[in-house]
Amino acid sequence: MTVDALGVSSPDAEHHHSARGHTMAGEGTRPTYAIEQTLEQLLQSLLEMGICASDVQESALSSTPGGVASGYPGGLMGRKVSQTMEQLTKLYSYSGTVQDVMIPLEVVNFVDQGKNPHMYTREFIERVAGENMYTNGMLSAVSDYRDILTSSLGDAFPELVNHIRASPHPAGRSAGEEGPQVKQENGTHAMDGNDAQLGSNHETGVKMEP
Repeated sequence: MTVDALGVSSPDAEHHHSARGHTMAGEGTRPTYAIEQTLEQLLQSLLEMGICASDVQESALSSTPGGVASGYPGGLMGRKVSQTMEQLTKLYSYSGTVQDVMIPLEVVNFVDQGKNPHMYTREFIERVAGENMYTNGMLSAVSDYRDILTSSLGDAFPELVNHIRASPHPAGRSAGEEGPQVKQENGTHAMDGNDAQLGSNHETGVKMEP
């Protein structure tokens, strides 16, 4: 990469990011890849325009023979403006390739505020993880309550044992997990699984299977 008298890269340097784009397999196939590259080039051109405007040197003038912008309308500044316009035109031409890409408004707000847009991803993951823990806690509490209720109903109403056994299991249980079961034995009933531990606290004629 060549550098001119102003310390600004030459026109062919607008593609200096292209080599980096091939470091990952399939990177260039993303619909936003070309847009990202063009945006980086646009930012570089705007930066170079600011440098040219703040530090005008004789070699950057179009009238300077052998200068970096000799014979170019507007000199080096004109050349940078032309590059900027070309990059804006290229960005507009990509608009049809990202129509289906949805960007949350919060991400746009983060960019407007100068924040890292990846903060949105981090906050979203943390929020989802918290909601998932809360939901799992609720499901666990309901499942425990159902087990306790099943055990208590079996103790209080032995004649309903068959109905309790036939009640549908929660959708979250696996197919091989039968859940609490109540068995009729000689006028009393026995429980297995987790309900055996619950039934140990009752002072009724309950027989618990190992």
